[in-house]
Amino acid sequence: MQFDSWNEDGYTLTDEDKEVITEKISKLTRFGYPLNDESVKVHTEVVLGKKHESPNFGLRVQVTLPGKSLRAEASGKTISDAVDEVERKLRAQIEKFRG
Repeated sequence: MQFDSWNEDGYTLTDEDKEVITEKISKLTRFGYPLNDESVKVHTEVVLGKKHESPNFGLRVQVTLPGKSLRAEASGKTISDAVDEVERKLRAQIEKFRG
């Protein structure tokens, strides 16, 4: 799996943030799709917004597989919250794709 870019808008991802995102998305291999293949590309975009005077992280993830592309987005109070929701959405897509 290759993470091809990190597009940050108004927020600089820390190494810890990148690790959390990488770890959570990599867990999708447990759901039966070989995401560890080098042909799989993952593109992420993090957007920092303001909602009710507190930071709100938006996360968009696109996973490009051979012959298929999966996309999910979510927001949360922390990057970890957002990536948890994205992981759930991608897992549902993988399960549907597998049939």
